[in-house]
Formats: sequence, C-alpha cells, structure tokens
Amino acid sequence: MKTDINKYAARGYSVFETSTPRCMVKMFGKFLFTCFSVLFLVGAALIIFTFSYLHSLKDESINYDLNKLQINYTSFIYIGNSTSGVKTVSLQSSENRVWADYDKIPKTMKDAVVSIEDKRFYEHKGVDWIRTVGAAKALFTSGGSYGGSTITQQLVKNITGENQVSITRKVKEIFRALNLEKKYSKEEILTAYLNVVNFGDGCYGVQTAANTYFGKDISECDIAQCASIAGITQNPTAYNPLLHPDKNKERQQTVLKEMYGQNRITKAQYDEAMAESENMKFTGTKKVSTSSSDKSWDWYTDTMFEDVKEDLMSHYNCSSEKAVDMIYHGGLKIYSAEDTELQKIAEDAFTSGKVFPSSDKKLQGGYVAMDYAGRVLAIVGGRGEKTGNRLLSLATDTKRQPGSTIKPLAVYGPAINMGKINYSSLIEDEPLPNWKDGQSGPANAQLKYYGNVTVEYALQWSLNAASARLCKAISPNTSYNFLKDKLHFTSLEPADNTLAAMAVGGFTQGVTVREMTAGFQIFGNSGKYYKPYTYYYVKDHDGNVILDNRKETYTQVITPETSAVVHKLLNNVVKNGTGSGSGISGWDVYGKTGTTNSNRDSWFIAGTPYAVAGIWTGYRQPATIKNTSTAKKVWKTIMSQYLKNKQKKDFELSKNVVSMTYCKKSGLLAVPGVCESTAVGWYDKNNLPKQCSLDHTPEQVEPASSAGTEDESSQPEASSSQSGETLENSSQGGEGISSGETKTEREAEEKQVSEGASG
Repeated sequence: MKTDINKYAARGYSVFETSTPRCMVKMFGKFLFTCFSVLFLVGAALIIFTFSYLHSLKDESINYDLNKLQINYTSFIYIGNSTSGVKTVSLQSSENRVWADYDKIPKTMKDAVVSIEDKRFYEHKGVDWIRTVGAAKALFTSGGSYGGSTITQQLVKNITGENQVSITRKVKEIFRALNLEKKYSKEEILTAYLNVVNFGDGCYGVQTAANTYFGKDISECDIAQCASIAGITQNPTAYNPLLHPDKNKERQQTVLKEMYGQNRITKAQYDEAMAESENMKFTGTKKVSTSSSDKSWDWYTDTMFEDVKEDLMSHYNCSSEKAVDMIYHGGLKIYSAEDTELQKIAEDAFTSGKVFPSSDKKLQGGYVAMDYAGRVLAIVGGRGEKTGNRLLSLATDTKRQPGSTIKPLAVYGPAINMGKINYSSLIEDEPLPNWKDGQSGPANAQLKYYGNVTVEYALQWSLNAASARLCKAISPNTSYNFLKDKLHFTSLEPADNTLAAMAVGGFTQGVTVREMTAGFQIFGNSGKYYKPYTYYYVKDHDGNVILDNRKETYTQVITPETSAVVHKLLNNVVKNGTGSGSGISGWDVYGKTGTTNSNRDSWFIAGTPYAVAGIWTGYRQPATIKNTSTAKKVWKTIMSQYLKNKQKKDFELSKNVVSMTYCKKSGLLAVPGVCESTAVGWYDKNNLPKQCSLDHTPEQVEPASSAGTEDESSQPEASSSQSGETLENSSQGGEGISSGETKTEREAEEKQVSEGASG
C-alpha cells in the first residue's frame, strides 16, 4: 500500500521544505560544537604542556658559588697525578681584575646602577614581573627585543654566558634568577654584579673601571663619575668614555635624571653632577694585561688550559669568561697528564729545522700522541718557536680533510666488525657510476683500477674505488654513525653522510689531529675508545677535587677480534704499502697514510705499543705540498727517539685471531698444493673463511701502472687476485663485495679525482 506524503504537508509546504532549514541549523551547530571541542582540546593540551614544561624548569639554577668570584689566588699546574707532582706553571692574576667589597663601593655607585638598570631591585624576588609583562607585550605587538631583565637576571647571564635571543633561554634565566635570590641576599647579588659586569675597554667590575677612566679607587668617585660608569653597561663599546665621550655624556645624564626622579639624589646633587658632566675629564689609565709568566707555555699546556676551561664551564654552568677567571684567580691546582719527555722530543722536531724540509719554511704541521687509555702524552700545534699563550693550534683547533686516513675508521673497521668482510675478502676496485656530476668514480691515486682485489691489497695501496664500493655495501650511514656516536667526531655535519665523505674523507669541514689520533687507538687496545684527556684532576683552593679524569671508563666500539684484524692490515700498510719507510726496527707499528686533492693535506697516523700518534702537514692556506712524505718522516723521527730507551713491549691482541694462509686469487683459505699464489692473513678462529675451490689455471696478468701513487717511494704491483672471475667470498664464504662481472685493469678517466681525497 502506498502512502500519500502530501497529507503530511502543512500550509502549502512539503515536508522537505520545512525540514531543510532545521537540518542546516543542526549541521551548523554540530560544526560549531566540533570546532569548539577541537579548540578546547588543543588549548587544554597546550596549557598542560606549558605547565609541564615550566614545572620541569622550576629547579633550574646556576651551579656557581658567588663567593668564589672574589677569590684572587694564584693557580698552579703540576706534572703528574699526585701531590708530589712537579710544579711547572703559576697562573698569576692581573691588575684588570680587582674585587671591591660591598662596603667599599659608594652608595651613589649602587644607586646609579639600580636607578638605570633595575629600579625595583630591592622589592622583587629576582624577576620584575611588571617589566617582564611589558617586555613580552612589546615582543608580540611590535617585535621588539625581550628586555625587562633585572640585575639578578643580568648577573645570571654574565655568569652563564648565555645571551642568545630565545624564549627558552629567557624562561631558564627567570627560574635561575628566582632560585639565585633564594640563596643569596640583595647585597651579595649587587656586589657580585658590580664586580663582574663589563664596563668597556677590557674592564670587568667597577673598581677596574674607576682605575681606568678616572685613575682613582671606586670609593673616591663622586656622583657624576659613578653615573658615567653605570651608564656604560648597556653598551660597553658605544658608551666607552675613552672612545665615545659624547655618547657617554648623554647616557650619564640619563642616569642622573633617573637617580633624581627616583629620589636617590637631591636637586642640589643633581645640578652639581650635571654641571660636572658637561666638562668631565677621563684619564685613560693604561692597564696591565693578564699574564701567567714571562715565558710562553708549551703547546700541551695551551690545550690543557682550554680543556680545563671547557670542563669548568660544564661543571659550573658558567660562561667562558668566568671559567678563565677561575683558572687565573681561583687558586686551582691542575695536575697535567703531559709526558714531558715525548713533548720535548716532539717540539724539538717541529722547531729544530732538521726534520721538516729547510727549503719549505711555510710548511706547517700538527701533532698529537696519546696512550691507549685516553692519556694525551704530547701536543704540538705548529712548526717553529712558540711566541705566545692560547694560540690557534693546528693539532686541536683547525679542521682539515683526512683523506685516506679515514678509511680504517669509517669503512674497513665497521665492515669487518659487521662480518661483511675479513682480512682477505675480495672487493671490486672499479668506479661507481654517477659518483660526481654524472661521472663515474672515485679515481685511485695510481690513476688505475685493479678489478677484484683482497682487502689487504685495497688497504695496502689505499684504493679509493674499493673503499667506495665497500662503504656503499655497509652504507654511508653506518660509517657516519660510527664516527659520530662511537668515536665522538664533533665536526661532522648531516651533509657528510655521503659516500664521498665516508669512503675517501671528503668532509664538509674536516677533522682535527686529536680526533683522528683518538680514533686510531682502537686498533691498539682491543677496540676500546677512551676520551682523550690532558689533565688527571683539578682541585679548588680548599683542596676539593672539582674535575677528575681518573675515573673515565672506555666504550667497546669494535670487538677485540676486529681490532686485531685491522691492526694486522695496518701492519701491512707500514711494511709493504703506502706507509713503507715509517717502520721502526724491532717494534710493532700499525698505521695509515692519507693525502687529499692536489696534495693539499698529508697525514700519517700510526701506533706503537707505547703510544699512538697522528700528524698532519700542510699550509695554513691550503696549497699543494711539495713533498707528502714529510708527515711519515716527522712521525718516525719523534717515535724512534721516544722508544730508543724503552723496555721491549708488545701489543695485547685477541688470542682468538689466528694466522692462516689464503689464496690470493680467491681470498679464501688456501688449499696446499692447489693454490699457487698465497699469502698469510689473520682471522677470527670462530669465523673462518671457506677453503678455496677455484680452478687455478694460470692466466696472463698485466702489470699495474706506477704513476701517481700516494707516495712515490711506495708503489703497488699488480695484484695476483685479479682473476676476472665471479668470486663469492666473505668472512664465512658468503657474498663478497663484487659485482660478478669480468673486469680487467684499465686507465682511469683523465684526472678524475674524488671529492676529498686522492689517496
């Protein structure tokens, strides 16, 4: 039965006509409710997040004792890790750092600073919320700077050195100021502020400012002079009275107006000070610069000073300036880890003129030696006589492209550790397509490719194409993370996560000699990484140990077996490869050379049982080096002399690594009487390669070219592993790093050079 819907209509309208507006209203209501609900939930989440964030910062404070600011004791450096160490350097204070006690600072000086910097200083609890809200309003309405900082907040900023423009920094500063006022009185905070703030022209503190600008003690300064000093703090350069007396006068008179307007001086005092301001004279007293002694420190002490400074900054959450001030004036006792014998030998090699080429006076170098537990033994930051303190060091400060020295760290070490290859696995030494700008590469230093070669051969002659193939197999990301996370390379950038950077050392910035040397320790100490240190520990004036490196532990970054295998591979580099000529008779030496494009950088990093050392040679402004063998020569000269009277000592390599004969043609374990061309390799006995099963029919092998090698005195011969066959070989006889195509030696494309290293 059909239903007549017309009967449901009323007053001439259909049911559809009457329900449509109602539906639209209902839908619009749902839309508004949904929007309101979403906004409510988002707002609630933001509020919860904000309160949680603020709650997490409520205990934010500075770990710095304000009472230590007034200490002015001489600090000392001792050689050795005990109180019986020999004192070598006294770090003396200078006339630029003079503390003025609260009762020695005139009331007018305090009033002048409070008037211009923080007029409600005595009322608030560290933060002036009226000024803070005003500053926040200005920020969001006109885009102005934060401003609104109280004297307490400015003191926090001066101590921590944090002055970046960010809301996070400002929030931390607020909580630090609030917590600082819970620990110290207004008098203590104001005294500290007046003694640490920058008053221009190298003056920190009102006492030094008074000495410099007026030639008198701060207690003798009148109202106008105090106002002149107080006005400098807003911009120490712009309001420096010696450089800009007119600007200082304008600021000085602003301070006086504030003092008068806040009833801190009378009308008569104001008029007198304003009159004096119009004709104020400044003395410009010459200051004595900070100096620790008449004699320059050695390069090691320079580096140790910077290490102590950085660690004090971290420990006390303070600025670089405050850490330096503590070193000079805190009465610290610093126990240096320097090996004075090796330091002298190294410095003599860099200054005598007998080791570096006398015909090339501009050739420079940097050198670092350390033991296998993190102790840095010697540092040389440049060639020639050292003529100052805290100079730029070519060993620890400058970053240079590492070239092929990066290969054991970024490629071969991780690959062996992952089980991808072993000592004699075959790698294809052929160019990769689309290496750079659409061209294949990278080129080898020899301007030849060698087809399928063993790991031993590839590393022995520093073949770039083989390294790139292997790096691609394990992925550049693996290499990048190993250097960054395991070996703590600090200069890596995300852009360095590429084949060119990881396989042949074409980094964005480069690396330091210290970083590279610390990395190579893992091939002499069973795979352990120790953070390099230059001091044992530091005591404060009261005898408390405040910094301590004696408790540092290691991180196992590769297995002892991997460490031993790479060690043996690098032995071969020194004996038979690019590092030949650097060995020391009677001693086990492992090492790796490295050069960069156009021979602008030359490296040699190598270890003996007593120390591992790295050296870089090149020019301050990169240019082609005439003789790239200098690095090896300097390294050998230093280490030979150091080991001359040392007791015989051997490396402690993993007993799980054994020597076995392998077939050069297949890279697998040799079969006696079958494999004609063999060599000795080193393997984890629990992870041995398979035995060779190839047809060993002799074939013609074209000799390799000797042109353009990394070191002209060391040139590769043709590898007998170049069979041209498809080979399968890994640490367990699985897939090797080979395409399976038939390859023969061929000339590299003309001057096709890798992005960062040539060998």
